[in-house]
Amino acid sequence: MKKLLLIITTVLIFNPGSINGQITLDTVINNTLGIGYGFKLVQISEDETKWYFADTSTNTFSLYNMDFTPFITNVAVPEPFLFSNGRMQVLYITRTLFNCDSSNIEYAYYSAANVGKPFRIMGIDGTLLFQLDSANGPFLYGATLGGSDVIRPIVNTSAGAKLFLQKYPLLNTFYVYSLCGTLPVDVFDFADFDQGIVKIYPNPSSGLLTFQINPPDNINEYELVIFDANAKEVRRETVGFWNSRFTIDVRNFSSGSYFYSLQTKNKPYQSGKFYLNK
Repeated sequence: MKKLLLIITTVLIFNPGSINGQITLDTVINNTLGIGYGFKLVQISEDETKWYFADTSTNTFSLYNMDFTPFITNVAVPEPFLFSNGRMQVLYITRTLFNCDSSNIEYAYYSAANVGKPFRIMGIDGTLLFQLDSANGPFLYGATLGGSDVIRPIVNTSAGAKLFLQKYPLLNTFYVYSLCGTLPVDVFDFADFDQGIVKIYPNPSSGLLTFQINPPDNINEYELVIFDANAKEVRRETVGFWNSRFTIDVRNFSSGSYFYSLQTKNKPYQSGKFYLNK
């Protein structure tokens, strides 16, 4: 089996730029393993921060101490990580959030976008602590354009930590669970989506135009509507996590300015402008 290779190197940095503050280079991580490897910080308890490496080629993840010595390595996940809008994710890696026995670290494993996947809570020893089929955590960008507020599946409340799940196909039906522990501050979360809801490239365009969309939530159905400079609708696309990236051929469109609106039936969420040069 292919093992996770972590290369820590001390290097001489030539011409590193001007540094006038108290900023010290700790180490340089040479990630030679390619796109299949994720790298983040996780907070497994209030006083324990670890480096997280996800190895999607072997379907494992590892945790390293802050000095990059191994803490836990090659933890097998229940099913493969996926490279898609419905990708599976490891999140909420903690000691006592789901099970107050601190001897076994635990984590949640699910897809924020794929409604057919289960929400699981696992111990790193492979123990299944909880599973709800066809479920995920609802989330929402609270500030439509800025994306400054995200509702996460787990939050601390005055009544303790709560887990919020929605189960399909019962849309708008939510399950609320009380948890054993408290969510550590800065715990690893799934909310690493880009803050921009709609990205367009290339802009301006002369041929093919790609829209990359992070829908504001995974509850509503969205539409992307395109208008010409005279406010005439020229294109309408349904947007969901299953087709949040699509390319349209604009070679038959006239040169000039165009506008788009990402909206539900009841509310516009983001508008913008792009240009076509022929």
